[in-house]
Formats: sequence, structure tokens, C-alpha cells
Amino acid sequence: MKHKHRMLKIVTLSVLILIGLAFGAFFTVMHLVWSFNPANVPAITANPVEIGQVFSVSQFRSGSGHDYSYGAWDGETCRSMKHYFNYSQNNVNNQPVRSHPDPGESDIMIYAPFDGTIKSVTAEHTPIGKQVRLVSAKNQAYYVRLFHIDLLPGLKVGSKVSSGQQIGTIGPKDGTDISYEASYRFGKTIYLSIFDYMTPTAFAPYADLGKKPGDFVLSRQQADQNHYTCNGEEFTQQVSNNSTPQGYVSLRPNPYASAEQSVHNNECSLPVDQRPPGCSH
Repeated sequence: MKHKHRMLKIVTLSVLILIGLAFGAFFTVMHLVWSFNPANVPAITANPVEIGQVFSVSQFRSGSGHDYSYGAWDGETCRSMKHYFNYSQNNVNNQPVRSHPDPGESDIMIYAPFDGTIKSVTAEHTPIGKQVRLVSAKNQAYYVRLFHIDLLPGLKVGSKVSSGQQIGTIGPKDGTDISYEASYRFGKTIYLSIFDYMTPTAFAPYADLGKKPGDFVLSRQQADQNHYTCNGEEFTQQVSNNSTPQGYVSLRPNPYASAEQSVHNNECSLPVDQRPPGCSH
């Protein structure tokens, strides 16, 4: 009986220790995201997209692309809480396909914006590339999502990468989306702009073009005043012209502008209910 009693005590103690460790781990993680402190946000120490081939970047909180504000911790809705790098899209039969370099061109390189670990690689809703989630080594509550990229061979879930390390590519005529997020309490998400947390070294190529970090970020008040309207993920009042769509910051002339305008004109010749945003009816 004494032996059984001792064993029962040992088992009970072991279970309590495991429960304690589990709760400790849970609350350690939750402590990271229980309250938002900008000082705890890991810096963006490298540009995630090859700047020499970026001609345009969408603003944080713009009405371009798709509404990306689901479950925002501060209640913001109907705005794009991420950045689109370039807006070219290579289409065949009105379906996006990966572009390939013509003579004199090269793919656009994608880099890790900070030291971290690849936590997930998932299929996109379009046939172009994968969505890669990279968690910061400095603070695991924070992560960057890289959309529609082709991950380099040898990299996978669990791979550790260094800031500035090339991790993937997109085609020369393609674009990518990049979000900076943290999982907040009660299933909410903190959405951040990478430009608000770029180091001066990382931002230098933009500064050389005469840009400031604030050029790429709309305030909440500015976004509210723009009165975006949404239908699910889609903005219903996107505006564009022949040069730079509304909500984008132009870095240099778009080398594919004439080809894009040709595609735009062809799409705008479709029946009214099939035309994309930006066509006059």
C-alpha cells in the first residue's frame, strides 16, 4: 500500500508539473502580446523585396488591392493593412501566371526582413507562389507574411534565416504583398507597417529616391476620411489611371506600363459586369 501511495504521489506531482509547465508556456507567449508596446516590435533590418526592381509600393491603410483588416485589434475595417510591391500582373486568359525573365531581365529577389524562423508555407488562392510566414527571432509574437513568392529550394517550415538572406523570388512582371503582424489577445491581430519599423540602413534606398517613411503610411484618420467601401475582401471604389493607381507611391517609371495599359484596355472591353475596378462604364 505504501508503494502504491508513493507511486500515486509521484504521478500526481508529475501531472501537476506538466500542467504548470504548459500554463507557464501559454502565459509566457500570451505575455508577449497581451499589451501592445511599439518598443517591443522587432525592427525591419533588411528590405524584403529587391528595391532596384520595385517601381511602386502601396500605402498602409490604402484602398488598393484587397481589404486586409480582418480582426484588427483596434477595430479598423475596410482598408489594406499591408503593402503591395509593384502592381504588374502577368495574365493569360484573364488568369494570373508567373512571369519569366525576357532577355536582359531577371527575377525579383525576396529577402528575410529580420532574423527569424519560417513557421508556415501555404498555398495561395491564386496559382502564383506560396504564402510564407516568418516569425521574428527577437520577439516570437511578431511575424511577417510574404505573399505569392517562390521559396528557394532547401528552405521549409522550421528553417532559420538571417536578415537580408535571399529566401525566394517572384517574376520580373509580378508583384508581392507584405504584411507585418502580431497575434493579439482574444483572436485579434495587430497590423503594422514595415516602414514604421525600418532601420535607417534598410530605408536608405527609399531615402535616396527622396522618400520618407511616412510617405508609405496613411494615418487612421486619413483612411477614415477616404471613405473606402468594401464588399467582402474587395474594395468597391478603386480608382486608377494610366500611370500609378490611387494609394500607391511611385518610386520610378513602370517599365511595363504600356503592356499593362493594353491588358487594361482589353479587360475594359468586357461586358460591364465582368470589368475590373477602374474601368469607366
